Amino acid sequence: MNLKKAIVATLVVSSMLTTLAGPIPAGAQAAHEQKQSDRWTIQVDPKFTGKLNQAVKLFAGKDVELQKVGKLDFNNKDLARLAEVRSVDGKYFVQFFYDIGMILVVGGQTATIDQISKQDQEEVLKWLKVIDAKYAKYAKKTYAFEQEVGVSSLFSRNEKISKEKRYELKGIDFSTSSIDFNDDGHMITDHLRIDFDKKELDPKLLQTVIDAAKTAFQHKFEMTSAQLVVDVFPITGQGKNKADAAWVFHDGKVTVYADPNTGKIKGMYNELGIRVRDNKGISEKEAKEAVAPLAKTLFNIDMNGHSVKWDGNAKDYYFTSKNGTNVRAALDANKKVVYIRAGKAAAPTFKGYVADMEVEAQ
Repeated sequence: MNLKKAIVATLVVSSMLTTLAGPIPAGAQAAHEQKQSDRWTIQVDPKFTGKLNQAVKLFAGKDVELQKVGKLDFNNKDLARLAEVRSVDGKYFVQFFYDIGMILVVGGQTATIDQISKQDQEEVLKWLKVIDAKYAKYAKKTYAFEQEVGVSSLFSRNEKISKEKRYELKGIDFSTSSIDFNDDGHMITDHLRIDFDKKELDPKLLQTVIDAAKTAFQHKFEMTSAQLVVDVFPITGQGKNKADAAWVFHDGKVTVYADPNTGKIKGMYNELGIRVRDNKGISEKEAKEAVAPLAKTLFNIDMNGHSVKWDGNAKDYYFTSKNGTNVRAALDANKKVVYIRAGKAAAPTFKGYVADMEVEAQ
């Protein structure tokens, strides 16, 4: 899977997150929700309007009027920041880097499930069952497709619509399966997300998440949704696929990532934290002092001996050691942690996937 596909897969995972400000009085709820919403709303730069309109026209085959505002995506707000703007009628969308205008995906068409071959439907079901059997030991799910299938396309650097179509198959017992057309005309599964409610989760795992949120952000975590998220990567020439998986827990204020093999916490986000986008006013020593206690408590990583470096691209601090125990964290202006992640999840391209598995390709 190339970089663009990896970024696109992330879109399915991510949700528009907000931040932690403590209990909200009932009378202030509406104003708070408006403020939260405004935080992720962006005005589309007029210099990109023509390019965005042309991309949608190429995809839709007709002129389509786009809204003048869009939404930033929380999990991709680093670097040039990923955003989505929709058409006035809500049918079409463009996903692009807000700061530089680079378009990634154009979508909005639909197909029906009977337009998807039985072979391709079985491929999706195969992956859902493999993932379910390996990780979802406490849930007994069945999988049935909805009639409507979403259709989108990648947008190339030379500003052309890719011939490769992307299809999203949805169902009652699973939320999304994002798949691509392969060169031979068949689809390959590349991304899946299965939703779970509290009764379907291992109580010990949920308690681990609750404890971590309290430790990291002094927050009483009350889960609103949980997903098992998987990206699939073909292993060239081996007849196998590799899948990266993670549990992702939300409560509207904090998001927590956990390894589905071990249940260990691998990443946490305070959705209210407004992180600094430069390292002015926070020394590397101060950054390490702010992050080290959490790294020890959450990940059992002793950061004595770790070097610290400001990552100007990711706009956060990267802590490394000779034994390979890495930590990445962002801080707000008061030197409070906004997010923290460890190990494999500390890579700059982190999407939350922290567990590997291999299955035989069909």
